[in-house]
Amino acid sequence: MSLLGVERRLAAEGGAAAEGAVGVSSSGRQPSGGGEERKAVVRVVAADMAPALQRRAFRCARDELAAMPHFPRRLEPKRLALALKKEFDTAYGPAWHCIVGTSFGSYVTHARGGFLYFSVDKVYILLFRTAVEPSPH
Repeated sequence: MSLLGVERRLAAEGGAAAEGAVGVSSSGRQPSGGGEERKAVVRVVAADMAPALQRRAFRCARDELAAMPHFPRRLEPKRLALALKKEFDTAYGPAWHCIVGTSFGSYVTHARGGFLYFSVDKVYILLFRTAVEPSPH
């Protein structure tokens, strides 16, 4: 499945964030009642990944960005990349890789069904899985 230029806006349904939607206050944190709230925009640039896994990646990225004390003024890309990698390694097995930033180039080979390139506002995230083959002894 390849989704090029597909934009998914976050919309609250019953208090829970829908696929691709993120409720974030103007400080970058999730609102805790009152205060100005804006919707972060999640855009899928390209994907070869099941929708359920995509939603998990969106949710993990949202939660980690909301937990960053100085976001959006200061992004901690290594922290976000590590959180996504650990989440996917734990849930779906090893060999997940993650690149996070506002400007980067890449050319990667990925396992079938294990590729997602998306953005949350101006932060771009490349998450992909490679095949792990046992080394001959």
